[in-house]
Amino acid sequence: MNLALAALLFFYPHGFFGVMASSGSDAGMMLEKGVFALEYNPAGLGWVDSLQVGVAGEGLFRYYLVGASFKYSDWPLGVSVHHQDSKTGFTIGGSRLTRPFAWGAAFSVSIDSVRGDTLSLRAGIQWGDYVGLALGPQLSIGNDNIQFSGIAQLGAEIPIKPVEGLFFLIGTRAEAAPATFGIGGGAAYELFDGLVRFQSVVAIDEWGVGLLLDNVDDKGGIWVRKGFLEEDWQFGLSYVRDLRPEKIQVVEIQKGFPVERVDTVYLPQQVETQPVSEEILKRQDELMAKANRLYVAGEFEEAIGVWNKVVNLAPSTDLGKLARKNIRDVEALLKTLENMDSDTD
Repeated sequence: MNLALAALLFFYPHGFFGVMASSGSDAGMMLEKGVFALEYNPAGLGWVDSLQVGVAGEGLFRYYLVGASFKYSDWPLGVSVHHQDSKTGFTIGGSRLTRPFAWGAAFSVSIDSVRGDTLSLRAGIQWGDYVGLALGPQLSIGNDNIQFSGIAQLGAEIPIKPVEGLFFLIGTRAEAAPATFGIGGGAAYELFDGLVRFQSVVAIDEWGVGLLLDNVDDKGGIWVRKGFLEEDWQFGLSYVRDLRPEKIQVVEIQKGFPVERVDTVYLPQQVETQPVSEEILKRQDELMAKANRLYVAGEFEEAIGVWNKVVNLAPSTDLGKLARKNIRDVEALLKTLENMDSDTD
């Protein structure tokens, strides 16, 4: 089996989907979150809090991927199906979020009537939005031989202060059979609280750029990659949809004390009774949904920060008033928990 064929078997289905990952070399791959994390670092499933579906394609509909993920009890699970020419396969995986870490594992099968079949197992860990690590073995069953190999990948995203929304990316990978090593780095810039993300990475053997658009329930974009020694360009599109219920789940806070508090957060409905523009109301609605997700995830300080942005946009709207109430309630909750902690010391 020559080097090119070995590399082809090794990287499929890992490496071509998800705007962030595909334009980010190993840096982006390891920090991908949601349904497409199955193809890179399955720990990224840990951040899924609703039913999520995604579709992607590489080239002029040359490679397809369809996936879905959902949270069952405390375990986000995912499945995806991929196809290209004579190759068809699937990936299944699961994850667990133990904040600030997420852990996950996935199993992939690719059946190729021409080149042979590939089985791979991948496990990974993510530390928030900062560091991701994945590794695992792979078995390639060709028409005339069997080859066992493995891979380890590490990626990091480092905020650049004091520029808001600017990040430095770095990633590295090591492979066995054939033994190779690669490293890459680049930058990402987010606008409008992450609604728009530009990303570019240069690695030892390739470079890539991508544009990601993200709102409350939809995420999509386009990416381009090119190897330095290759004439062909690789490009693709991807789209992910979050199918969220109207009401967010009940949040229960238990710290081992006799006092217990249960809070329920509701996604606000857009109200158009205030003399403000449609753009402001829409932006407030998006920010409120983001703050509610942060609250559900237990990131109370971050949720307060987003609610403050809602208030600053238009404090007199119904959403502005609701944001102020949420800030007061959560600050009171944090104060109560702080007092309870001090009483136990």
